[in-house]
Amino acid sequence: MSFLEEHLPVTSKAAPTLVNTADAARHIGLAEITLRVWRSEDNPHQPPYVRVGARGVRYDTAALDQWLKSRTHKPGSKSRRKDHGPGRQRGRPGPR
Repeated sequence: MSFLEEHLPVTSKAAPTLVNTADAARHIGLAEITLRVWRSEDNPHQPPYVRVGARGVRYDTAALDQWLKSRTHKPGSKSRRKDHGPGRQRGRPGPR
């Protein structure tokens, strides 16, 4: 079993389609810098990626699709968003 088969979900026997960061960002509708920052911060909620060489990074399009599907919320389901407390809005600093 190859490294990709072992670590990335492949839904078919065809070889995975690997894309660079810019193409992956377009594929899932995010800015390229978002994926770069998430990787540098080791964000646990980022899509899976493959290191290719010392600096190369590739994303499997099937894994990106699965990541998007796992983050899809249905109307009426409970939100996963944390409560920021009264008087605080997301993205705004709290009282000092």
